Amino acid sequence: MKQIPLTIPNLLSLYRLSSVPFICILIGLGHDMIFAVLFTINQITDILDGYIARKYKLQTDAGVLLDSYADIGSYLIAFLAMLKFHPRLFSDYGFWLGGFFLIYALQLAVCKLKHGRWVAGLHLYSCKLTGYVQGLFLVVLFCYGFIEWFFYVMIVIGILAELEVLAIHFLSSQPILNAKGLYWVFKEKRL
Repeated sequence: MKQIPLTIPNLLSLYRLSSVPFICILIGLGHDMIFAVLFTINQITDILDGYIARKYKLQTDAGVLLDSYADIGSYLIAFLAMLKFHPRLFSDYGFWLGGFFLIYALQLAVCKLKHGRWVAGLHLYSCKLTGYVQGLFLVVLFCYGFIEWFFYVMIVIGILAELEVLAIHFLSSQPILNAKGLYWVFKEKRL
């Protein structure tokens, strides 16, 4: 990413990415309500940046990667906040959380090994669905509390999406940006 075009979607992604250290400090200081507000704002800007980029044809390769790095930042702060504010999740549901994070870390590592970077910017439909469901689950968790059935729905959707990403990484010889899903990658002969 030599030069990032300063479009509204890219500025929203830059905001999300640059907010990560500040939000991590808030988590460490135990400011759960301020964290919940800022995390909710981050989730809203994540939805907005993609919507604005698609609607106004402001998509760029740099923006796709920037959004993906901001997503990693969101996972990091969500993980740290769950550890700090809801540690019971790790003792009671650690198997499921560990399975998701293991598959997520594996697909990042495969992307780095195969394509030389940590993110591919695939933006699959399954990953978008995962992002919406996980974002909503986390906002509900941090603002209202834990809902067990919602947790399982979120985890299963997330694991299936990351397995699809992993399959594309294993099958592709070069990075693929903005793919809809494995079916479309095959259909469009992008492998």
